[in-house]
Amino acid sequence: MELSNRQKQILQAVIDEYICSAEPVGSRAISKKNALGLSSATIRNEMADLEDMGYLIQPHTSAGRIPSDAGYRFYVNSLMRRYQLGLEAIKRLQEELAGRISRLDMAVKRAGFLTAMLTDYTTVISAPRSERTEIKKLDLVPVAEGAIMLIIVTNTVRSRPISARLDDKMCQKLAAILNGRLCGKAADEIAYDTIKDIEGEVCGKLGVEPKTIINILNFVYDSITELDDSEIFVANAKSILKYPEYRDMDKARELFTFLEDKQKLKGLISASSGDGINATIGKENEYEILRDSSIITADYSLDGKAVGKVGVIGPKRMDYAKVFASLDLISHEINNLVGYISNDS
Repeated sequence: MELSNRQKQILQAVIDEYICSAEPVGSRAISKKNALGLSSATIRNEMADLEDMGYLIQPHTSAGRIPSDAGYRFYVNSLMRRYQLGLEAIKRLQEELAGRISRLDMAVKRAGFLTAMLTDYTTVISAPRSERTEIKKLDLVPVAEGAIMLIIVTNTVRSRPISARLDDKMCQKLAAILNGRLCGKAADEIAYDTIKDIEGEVCGKLGVEPKTIINILNFVYDSITELDDSEIFVANAKSILKYPEYRDMDKARELFTFLEDKQKLKGLISASSGDGINATIGKENEYEILRDSSIITADYSLDGKAVGKVGVIGPKRMDYAKVFASLDLISHEINNLVGYISNDS
């Protein structure tokens, strides 16, 4: 059912008030603080209808109402007012990023701290690794009956035992094929056709079981993908303790543990899709610990290609308009900074 203009005004007023107060909002508060020209009784009836429609929740029978996830989503998509950052905040941000920084990771890390300063929420920001990770050498060594050791040399060395009945001579032949096909390649250069060609050659010429080569190729790909992945930085994690949504210490502890898991954080901010700034609200989040939170992310680019993301994590009651404006500014400034560092290097 489509909301009437009056219902939109009331929903916007409820969410704006709840963002500020963190307390359930009653009809009298809306009537007093907003020039809607409506009686408290009319507002109360409309709020009841908005609850029936799924945009508001009444946590207790005697309490006012709070926004639901659907209410926040409608607010972000249709009701949120444009927020104008103060000139002082903009000038300070530009001055902080104006110094000569020769390393991309340090520039992005600084930008993450400045985003946290602007929004007062926890900030997560990713940066592409400055070094390209490529395969330098692969070795296969028999280590026991029915097992071989796969060794991958990149800018580090990784190894894994693989179940396979291959003697030393067969390991050398297989390693020669793998090195010929994969050496000098980074993760994004190993195409699906390359993998299928390797499978066909190894299984056809050497008679290696398909399962063995699949296990080897999976480990090779996972290893260099992980190494070639973005770095991740977290700023202002302690800010979660400021908000009543996280005052349950068990919940806060779980969230701190989540923020220490770099792989989950990478997945979290890379999961958002689409151009511009994106919001993931409440139950839209994949992780249970974030069901009372919202994540707002923005891309930053180099030569028109997205190379990283900056994200803000806070309660569903976050000041969306301010966060959107802050991320719009910070992503623009990082774009300029990334371009400067790239051209200067």
